[in-house]
Amino acid sequence: MKISKSILCGMLAFLAFSSVNATQSTSLQIQLGNPTNATSSSTNHDHYLLQCAQYAFDYSDNNGEPNWVSWDLTSGDIGSSGRSSSLYADTRLPASFYEVTSSDYTGSGYDRGHMCPSADRTDTLAHNKIVFYMSNILPQSADNNQGPWERFETYCRTLAQSGYEVLITSGPSSFSGDYIPSWAAAIPGYTWKVAVVVPAGSGTAVSRITTATRVIALKIPNISGIRSNPWQDYITSANVIQSDTGYTFFTTLPSSVATTLRAKVDSGG
Repeated sequence: MKISKSILCGMLAFLAFSSVNATQSTSLQIQLGNPTNATSSSTNHDHYLLQCAQYAFDYSDNNGEPNWVSWDLTSGDIGSSGRSSSLYADTRLPASFYEVTSSDYTGSGYDRGHMCPSADRTDTLAHNKIVFYMSNILPQSADNNQGPWERFETYCRTLAQSGYEVLITSGPSSFSGDYIPSWAAAIPGYTWKVAVVVPAGSGTAVSRITTATRVIALKIPNISGIRSNPWQDYITSANVIQSDTGYTFFTTLPSSVATTLRAKVDSGG
C-alpha cells in the first residue's frame, strides 16, 4: 500500500511526540531567530523554512542541502537510544523540491555530514531518526566531519551535560559552483557553527542571555588534511560568518546584546 506524504509526516510526528521521555518541542529550536527570514512557502526554493520538534532549518532546493540548521541542546536530549541505521529522503519538503537520497552521495568522496548531529538527539530512537533526513545533511570532507567538527560537537554535549543550555546554528558557506557527481548537492568551501552557551535558570534560554553570555563561532575549511587539528584553530566571530553568508544572527535579542555577542571571539577554553 502506498502511503501519502501527508500521512507519513503525521506518523513521524506522532512517533516524535509520543515518547514519555521526549524533551524537545518546536518552540525551542529557533529561539535566537530566523537568520535568513526563510518562509514555509512551497515556492521558496532558496530559503524554505521547516520547523519540527528536533530542529528548525532553512533549506535550499537549488543547493540540495540546508542553508542553516538550528537546535537547542540540553542534557535531557542526550541518552542511550543509539543511532539510526538509515538515512531518509525528506518527504516533508514541498512536492516540487528534489528529495536528495543517500545514494546520491555514493562515490562522491564526501561524507554525508549531519548539521544537527545524531548524538544530540539520542533521548529516543524516534527523535534520532528525524535527524537522519537528508535535508539535515551536506557534503563534508571526511577530515572536516570526523576531525575538528566532530570534536566540537562532543564539546557542546559536554557543556550540555554540565548543565548549560546550548543554542546552536550551523551550515555551509563559500560555494564555488561545484557539486557532488550526482549534482544533487553543492559543495561548500566551509562549514560554520555558532553556539550560544546559556547558564541554567528559570524562564526561556533567551531570557537568560546577556552581554556576558559565551558565544563560540567556528569556520572550518571543507578540505582534507585537517583531521587532527583542534577545533580551537577555527574560532572566529558570528560577525565573520554573517559577512560570509549575508545572514543576520540573534535577531530575537535586544540589539545591544546581539551586537555584543556577534563580535565575540571565544578563547576556546
